[in-house]
Amino acid sequence: MVLNSTNAFTWNDVLGFLKDIVFKFGPKLIIACIILYVGFKVIRFLCKRISILFEKRNLDPSLRPFLMSINSIGLKVLLILTVVGYLGIEMTQFTAIIASAGVAIGLALSGTLQNVAGGVVLLVLRPFRVGDYISAQGYEGTVKSILIFHTTLVTTDNKVVTIPNGALSSGSMINYTQMETRRIDLEFNLAHGIDLDCVSNAIIAIAKQDKRILTEPDVVVIPTISQLAISIDLRFWCKTGDYWDVLADMNKQVYDYLVREKVALPYSKIDIIKQA
Repeated sequence: MVLNSTNAFTWNDVLGFLKDIVFKFGPKLIIACIILYVGFKVIRFLCKRISILFEKRNLDPSLRPFLMSINSIGLKVLLILTVVGYLGIEMTQFTAIIASAGVAIGLALSGTLQNVAGGVVLLVLRPFRVGDYISAQGYEGTVKSILIFHTTLVTTDNKVVTIPNGALSSGSMINYTQMETRRIDLEFNLAHGIDLDCVSNAIIAIAKQDKRILTEPDVVVIPTISQLAISIDLRFWCKTGDYWDVLADMNKQVYDYLVREKVALPYSKIDIIKQA
C-alpha cells in the first residue's frame, strides 16, 4: 500500500501502511526471534560439551577459559549473521553499515582490543598459568583464570582482583611459583659481644634438621656488623610448595633458640654526657 502523496491523508491510510509492514515483516521478525532464542540455547549447550571435551583431553587450565570465550563469541556472531541473512538484509549493505561505524567502534573499543591482544600474548608466551602465585600491577595473588579480556587473581585474604590483559602483558610481573625451588632469607639482629661462630653454627644446625630444607645449595649464614648490632642473614633453599610453612617454622625455631640460650638482642640506647 502507498500513502497518498498529498498532505490530506487519513488515519486509515496510516493504519493500512502499518498493517502492510506488520504482515510483510512480522512473521519474519517472530521467526528471527525464535531462531535467536533457540540458537543461544544451542550455543550454551555446545559450549558445555566443548568444556567437557577440554577436561577429558586434559587441556591446560590456562587455555580453557580463553578458548571458551572465543568459541562462545564466534558462535554468537555466526548466529547473528544467519538471522540478518534470513531477514533479507543483504550482506553488502550490512557490511557497509558495520564499516561506516567501524572507526567509531574501533576508537571506543581500542582498549578492549588491546586487552584481547594481551590475552593472546599471555597464552602464547606463558609467563604464568592458572594456579601460579604472581605479583603484577601492584597486586599479589593466585591466578584463578585467564579470560579473553582480563585475568583474575585471588589474594591471600580471599579477595578477587581483575587485571586487564593489556596492562598485564605489557607490564612487569613476578612469578613466585614457576620455579621448583625458592630461597628463604631470614635476618636476625643480635647485640655486640655474642659468640658469632657459636650462634651461626647453632642456627645452621636448626635449619639442617628440617627435612624440607634442601641440602643443595647448602645452608649459609652471612653476618653483617654495624654500629648498633650484628645482623645474621640465614639463607637456605626449599621446594616452592613448602615456602610459607618452612618460613614460619624456621622463624619460630630460631627465636626459641635465641630465647632459650639467652642470646643478647640489640636495644636502642642514648648516651647522655653530663658536663660540669
